[in-house]
Amino acid sequence: MHFRVLGDFWNYIYLIPLFAIGVLFLLILLKKHREQRQRLLPLTDEERESLANPIAITAILFTTLIYVTFFSNFRIIVPYPLDVLTLIWYGFFLVTFWILCVREKRRYHGPPFEVKEEADLSLKYEVIRKTTHTVIMLVIVCYIAFGPLFMSFVNWLTGIFPIFGVTSLVGDPLYYGQYTVAFLTVIAFLGLSTSEIVRVFFYSAYPLKAVKKIFRQKELGSALGSHISLTVGSMAVILIFGPRYPDIVMASISISAIADGAASIVGRKLGTHQYKTVFARKKKTWEGLLTGTIVSLILSFSFLMYRFGFLSFFLAFVATGMLDLIDLLSIQISDNLLNPIVTSTALVLVANALGVG
Repeated sequence: MHFRVLGDFWNYIYLIPLFAIGVLFLLILLKKHREQRQRLLPLTDEERESLANPIAITAILFTTLIYVTFFSNFRIIVPYPLDVLTLIWYGFFLVTFWILCVREKRRYHGPPFEVKEEADLSLKYEVIRKTTHTVIMLVIVCYIAFGPLFMSFVNWLTGIFPIFGVTSLVGDPLYYGQYTVAFLTVIAFLGLSTSEIVRVFFYSAYPLKAVKKIFRQKELGSALGSHISLTVGSMAVILIFGPRYPDIVMASISISAIADGAASIVGRKLGTHQYKTVFARKKKTWEGLLTGTIVSLILSFSFLMYRFGFLSFFLAFVATGMLDLIDLLSIQISDNLLNPIVTSTALVLVANALGVG
């Protein structure tokens, strides 16, 4: 097995806060496990999921970071000067967020732990929740349009100001979209996960308490929200598959954000024919499943047709089949995490088996 030793430490120093966040996720996991062990009553399905989900998130995060650091053939994930910009941005974020936390700590006089009045989300907040997931669709804009423009600007800037040194992006226009997406996804993960860690361990100082209105009951307290699941799942496929399969990444992320959201909203609003999922025994509707299937087929085909031609029909059915299978099984891990990883992995494997990978 090829084991790549770090050739230039400075190209990977931005990974240190990512690994540190992984360690803090482990602490959240231990905190949740300790809280559940102190309960005398048997755990509900939601409580089991609130423990299984952080386990899966942490495992995927560490697996991704270890792979891209030591085993990936794509030499630099976030190249200079974007690696330096990542650290500068995160330092600025930490200072700003700390100021907001100090101010919130002084003015907050409520309970020191997270409380939610209603047991389930109303349709209004479910729509808001699913709409926020569509922000991840900016990944597609970066791959197709914004990425090349942004990287060209970075190259131009480093050429004008020699003090910044020589950028490692010159001569790699093929990967400009990948570099931009990786950079923006990493800084988004740093910001979102840091605020989530503060919410779990220092709730009284958490300055974004209004956000909990779109959290489900199982995501409160020592758990991780769905936005962390979707961010980690998307970051994993972007860093692992993005350099070679950007079209598959775009297809997987789009159906994870749009098709799954459409299925949930239509199912809640118009669904009348219910079924129970295999494992978690959740009640869902066939109308929602059909909506997700149709939207997934359209999105998958749209992103895959340019590269795979006629085979994109078959690959679209593969991706949609994985999405529907996850929905029907409903194991105790967030589909926001599973959807992009399972669909992209299946597409890559099938494409290689067909000789078009």
